[in-house]
Amino acid sequence: MSDISPTVVLPEAAQFAAPAGKAWVRPWSVLVAFLLIGFAIYAPALNGGPVWDDHYLVGENPFFRSPVFAAEVFRHHLFFESFSTYYRPVQNLSYMADYWLWNGAPLGYHITNVLLHALAAWLLFLLLRRLLPGLLGTKQPRDGIALLVSLAWLVHPVHNAAVAYISGRADSLAALFALASWLLWIRAGQAERLPPRTGLAAGASIALLAALCSKEIALVWLALFAVHSIFFERGIPQVRRLSALVGAVAVLAVYAFLHSLPEARPAAEGAAHEPLAARVALMFRALGDYTGLMFAPVRLMMERNLDNGFLSVTGISALSAAVWLCFKRGEGRSLRRFGALWFAIAFMPISNLIPLNAEVAEHWIYLASIGFLLLIAGSVPMLPRVAVSRMAVVAGCAIALLAARTGFRAADWADAVTFARKTIADGGGTPRMLVYLAQELGAKGRFAEQEYVCRKALTAYPDFTTARINLGLCLQKQGRTGEARELLDLGPAATATHAVPRTWTAALNLAGQFHKDGRTTEALALIRDWRPQFPETWELCAYEATILRDMGKDREAAAVALEFSHAHWWHLQSQIATAVLQRGDGDYEAALATARLAQRLDVHGAAAYDEAARNELALHRLEDALESEAVAAARSPGNAEYLGFLSAILHSLGRDHEAMAVRRKAASIAIRSGRALL
Repeated sequence: MSDISPTVVLPEAAQFAAPAGKAWVRPWSVLVAFLLIGFAIYAPALNGGPVWDDHYLVGENPFFRSPVFAAEVFRHHLFFESFSTYYRPVQNLSYMADYWLWNGAPLGYHITNVLLHALAAWLLFLLLRRLLPGLLGTKQPRDGIALLVSLAWLVHPVHNAAVAYISGRADSLAALFALASWLLWIRAGQAERLPPRTGLAAGASIALLAALCSKEIALVWLALFAVHSIFFERGIPQVRRLSALVGAVAVLAVYAFLHSLPEARPAAEGAAHEPLAARVALMFRALGDYTGLMFAPVRLMMERNLDNGFLSVTGISALSAAVWLCFKRGEGRSLRRFGALWFAIAFMPISNLIPLNAEVAEHWIYLASIGFLLLIAGSVPMLPRVAVSRMAVVAGCAIALLAARTGFRAADWADAVTFARKTIADGGGTPRMLVYLAQELGAKGRFAEQEYVCRKALTAYPDFTTARINLGLCLQKQGRTGEARELLDLGPAATATHAVPRTWTAALNLAGQFHKDGRTTEALALIRDWRPQFPETWELCAYEATILRDMGKDREAAAVALEFSHAHWWHLQSQIATAVLQRGDGDYEAALATARLAQRLDVHGAAAYDEAARNELALHRLEDALESEAVAAARSPGNAEYLGFLSAILHSLGRDHEAMAVRRKAASIAIRSGRALL
């Protein structure tokens, strides 16, 4: 939002000034308070493990383990294997910083989430201090209202899915950068000299672009800024409005270019869209559900189906009340109208008028909830004076209750099974949630429970392919291969993959069963049938190489892996596997070069250094091998194999005393882990 117009002193300039105020509303005091409150209410979630999409975004995701991906993330969608077209490179950059700082510890990711949310609430407070003078009468306690609204937004339980959930941070990131952009634009208008004004305007543009690259909802922030500037902010010179428009268009053009960089993805076939009348009905139900969540956030379940017809009545009532409040004369009407418009603009993308992958999701209301709270705040001046004087106490009690509910809800994110069971118990038994619970139970070896949940999901949703695949995998792990084979056999890849992502897991496990049963030719044929449908999936490529190697075709196996790794330089596992195959083929120089490339792809990884050491030893570069293996052992101090190999290198260098000490440490680790040291 560029602005390089000359400063004009206006009578309304006081609207943009942030008065010193009392100590309890001074910016730094509020920041400290928000940080303390944020960490206090989300403390139960801080030690929680990965949940739902966390397993991919901070686990399997290939683009966050090294700064070398800082540019690469702009060339890919957020989810590597999906029909979704989410473009959120800044979210990946935030995970990159967390991984570098915390080495993948979930605590670090949760701390960052709380920081982002608390900082966004603080910037909201700063913004409201500047906007409220133009929206309220001079007699209203504007700083107090700004504090109460931003504090209520900070502690509201509906934001658990955006804060306690690692993958939910995109909303906080977008809000943080969008609020910063708005504030910088205001400061640019106050600057008296051209260089500071230009720098602040450039900062606003960069922050807006970062918001857009954090989550698509930042487009709504831009619309909110435009609505406020056009309808609620008087006295702005036209040249300043024009420069803001030009700057916004420039930022949108850059964003459109960046958004075009990832390869286009076809939409999932077979996803029937509801007719318009049905979507309008869903919109009113969603409005009713979100209204209930804002006033009484009792049943929180992240996502749910809108199968309660009574919600339409609630939604229509909420809309009628909002319209009446907007037309009601009296103090606070401008704030009520601004809050209603804020909510309406932010609600439309999540209203179900546009087809979505779920009907309601709590984190979708992250931005719209601000407008809801502003509408409530603007309604307070309508009350009798006696009631208004008591509203601070009422608001304080309400905020305390909301904070307590947030703390209890945060405990539900302690682990994946608890989260899934609690969500289902509260009415969030969607097909995706049932399958997710089944997957988590299977990961813990609780196969009987996994089978029960999978069959329950298939009974309720018989055409849900993901549930069928998970039931097949569950039965396979229980040794019931005949039943599993029927479920995992989805037919030819060309007809089985058109509507559901990651169906390749069925083919991979079915091929594994064929190979185990000695039907190696069928296993290889099955994998080769599916690979063209999933050319970006390393697991299929890796298993083809495994089958070829088991057939004694080492060169073909190496060629398959090498082809994939050359096309995907950023894929860590493929680079390491290629180096292993090259070493097995006796090409130590090529294997060493591949291993060194892999070292750049993970700032905390050890496997690439271990592989480099093995090739350096084969090339009789003992000092280099020692240096590489020392790094591997330091990065993975509990790995007895690395320590054993380090001991062997030290022995080859004649440093027997050091070798023996390392050997004893490796043996101790091996004994504790119940493994023999080779």
